[in-house]
Amino acid sequence: MEENTEKCPLCTDKRKNSSLYDTWLQCDACSTWYHAECLGLSLEECNIIERYHCLGCTAASGPTTYKKKPRKTSRSHARLNYADLNEGKTGDEKIWGKILRAKSFANDPFKRYKGDEVTVELARKTGMTEPFVIEDVEFLDMKMPDSSITVNDIAKAVGEDQPVEVIDVGTQSEQPGWTVGRWAAYYHSPTRDRIRNVISLEISNTEFARGITRPKFVRDMDWIDHMWPSELKPKEYPKVQLYCLMGTKDSYTDFHIDFGGTSVFYHIISGSKVFYFIEPTSKNLKKYQKWSSSPDQSSTFLGDQVKQCYAVHLKAGNTMIIPTGWIHAVYTPEDAIVIGGNFLHGINITTQLKIYEIEDATNVPQKFRFPFYKRINWYAAHNYNKTLQDTPEKLSPFELQGIASLAQFLQEDLNKLQKTSSATNEQRKAVRADIPALISDGVELISSLMKGLQNAFRILTQSTITGTGNGTSGGAGTETKDSKVLKVKLKVNPANPSPSVLESYHSKKSDHKTKKATKATKANKQHQKIVLKVKPKKDKVQEEVDESIEESDEEYVDNELEFFGDLKEEEEDDADEEEVLESGDEEYVENYKDSPKTNARKRKQTANPSTPRKPRKNPIPKKSKIEVEESSSDDELGTQKSNRSGRATDSFMSGPGGGYGIQSKKTQTSTVKQRLLERIDRVKR
Repeated sequence: MEENTEKCPLCTDKRKNSSLYDTWLQCDACSTWYHAECLGLSLEECNIIERYHCLGCTAASGPTTYKKKPRKTSRSHARLNYADLNEGKTGDEKIWGKILRAKSFANDPFKRYKGDEVTVELARKTGMTEPFVIEDVEFLDMKMPDSSITVNDIAKAVGEDQPVEVIDVGTQSEQPGWTVGRWAAYYHSPTRDRIRNVISLEISNTEFARGITRPKFVRDMDWIDHMWPSELKPKEYPKVQLYCLMGTKDSYTDFHIDFGGTSVFYHIISGSKVFYFIEPTSKNLKKYQKWSSSPDQSSTFLGDQVKQCYAVHLKAGNTMIIPTGWIHAVYTPEDAIVIGGNFLHGINITTQLKIYEIEDATNVPQKFRFPFYKRINWYAAHNYNKTLQDTPEKLSPFELQGIASLAQFLQEDLNKLQKTSSATNEQRKAVRADIPALISDGVELISSLMKGLQNAFRILTQSTITGTGNGTSGGAGTETKDSKVLKVKLKVNPANPSPSVLESYHSKKSDHKTKKATKATKANKQHQKIVLKVKPKKDKVQEEVDESIEESDEEYVDNELEFFGDLKEEEEDDADEEEVLESGDEEYVENYKDSPKTNARKRKQTANPSTPRKPRKNPIPKKSKIEVEESSSDDELGTQKSNRSGRATDSFMSGPGGGYGIQSKKTQTSTVKQRLLERIDRVKR
C-alpha cells in the first residue's frame, strides 16, 4: 500500500508505518485536519467522537464530546468542512480526495458486457436506463489511440495553438488564456503549481481524430449521424461527438448532467477514474435542480442529499456508456487520458427533453448547452415521421413513447407563434429559426406523427398478441407465461395553431397548403384515443374460475399507462408517491407473480357490494382484445366518459398546457412489454 505522505500540523520527521495516517479528524472549531495517529487516537476512539476540538480550541470551545452509540465506520459520518470548496477559500486543493475518502458509497450494481453484446438491439430491449461497462472492447468495432500516447503527442496532433478550457480543481472554476501547448507543458512538468483538469477539448476534424473511431453502438444510435442532413456537414452541425479529456492526479469534476440529456461513451486510454452516480429519478432531479441553483452549491456535497450514490471504478482499457440524465461526479486518482463523446438518440427522448427543461429553468448559459438542440429535434421528428409511415414495426416501445414526448415538445414551441401567445418577438424569432427549411409545415408534421403513433401502437399490440414484436422483454416471438393485462392509452389532441400562425413563420406558403393545414386543424379537434388491451394466457384452474364471474372494465386496470398532460406535470408529483415508487419498484416489477388467490381478492375489492355477481352464460372469450375508440369531450374541457361500465377516464387538456405526459397506476404489472413499463416507470420517478 502506498504510504500517505500528506502532513498535518502535528506530524514529525519520524513517522511510523501506520494505517492511522489514512484516518483524519477535523477540529469542529478551527477546521484544521489532523492524523488520528498524530493525535494518539485509535480507530475505535475515532468512531465514537461526536465533536472534536483540538488543544488550541479546547479552552474556548470546550472538550471533545463522544457519542453513546459508536459510528458504523470512521468514514460514513466524518465531520467535513465544505466551506473550503468556495471560490477564494482554497487552502487545501486536495480536499476533494479527502472528502471522497471519508464517505461511504453504494456498491457498483451496473452490468458488464462484452463488446459484441453491445448493440442497438440491446438498447431497444433494455431501454438503456442504467450505466454499463464494457471490459472486453475487442468487438466494439472502435479504434482508439495506444495507451502509450502522451499529452505532448496529443498537443502536436491537435495543434499547440488550439485554445483549451482548463478547470482549476480547487475552485471548480475555468481559467482563461490556455492553449493546448501550454497545457502539455503544465501536464508534463514535475512540479505542478495547481491541480488542473481538461474535460472539454473537442477534437473532431483534427489530425488526432483521424486515428479514432467511436464504438459502432454509438455510431448506430447517434442522431447527428442519422438525423442531421449530411449536406450540412462539416460546416454546420453539433460538434459534440469526440472529446479528449486529460486529468491530473486528484482532479475532480463535481456533480453534473451532460448537456441536453445526451448519453456519453467514455473510454480510458491510460490511468483510472472513479465515477459517483445518482439515478435520475424525479425526486433526485428536483434535488439536483435545487442544488445546482443554490448559492451553496460549491459547499454542499450532492451525494449527501440522496438515498444512494454509486461508486464505479474504471481502469485503462475500460469503456463506459452513461445513459440519459444520470447525475455524476468524477474523481481522478492518477493522471488519466480519456476519449469520449456525447450523443442524442431515440431510446430516452422523454428524459432528454426533461433535462433540457432543467437547463432552461436553471439558466444554463448557451455556451454549455447542446448546439442546435431544437433544430436536431425537428430533424428527428421529420425522420421518425417517415419511419412511422414506412416501417413502424421497427420502432421499440421506448422510441414510440419518446416520439409522443417529442411531438408535445415541438408543439409547445409552435404554440408560441399563436397570436394569443404571450411569447416575445425574440422568442417567436427563435422558434422560426429552429424549424429547418425542409419542414414546410410544422403543424402538419406533428399531426402526421400522431396518426403514425396510433398505427404503430396497433401494430405493437398485434405483435404482443402473436409474439412477433421486437419490443417484448423476452425477445421476438416470445410469450411470457406469467404475463398479465397490459393496457396502453394514447390520447392525441395537439393544440393546433391557426392558419395565420403558419403564415407567420412561412410567409410564402401557398393558399393550397394553408387550406390543407386548416382542414387538418379541424379534423384534430376531436379527442383521438387508442386503447390497447392484452389479456394473458391463464391456467385451466383460473379459467374455470373466470368463466363463472362477470368481468368488468375494472379487471383491466392491472397496469394502465396514459399519455396526456405535459412534461411539466411530472414535476408536481406528490412526494409520498415518489417515495413509494422509489422504494421497491424494481423488485415489484420483476418479481410479482399473479396467482388465483390474488385474482380472487382483487375481484372481491372491485365488486359492487350491493349487486352480487352472477354466473355468465356466455363468458368473454379468453383471448387478447383490441379496442379502438374515437370520442370527443362532452364539455369541451377534455373530460371523457368511459364507454364501458361507466368508469371515468383521465382528462386530456388541449392548448399550451396540454399534450403528452405519463401517468402510471401502481398496481400489478405485466411482463409482456415489461421493458416498456420499466422505462415509463423510471421516467415517472
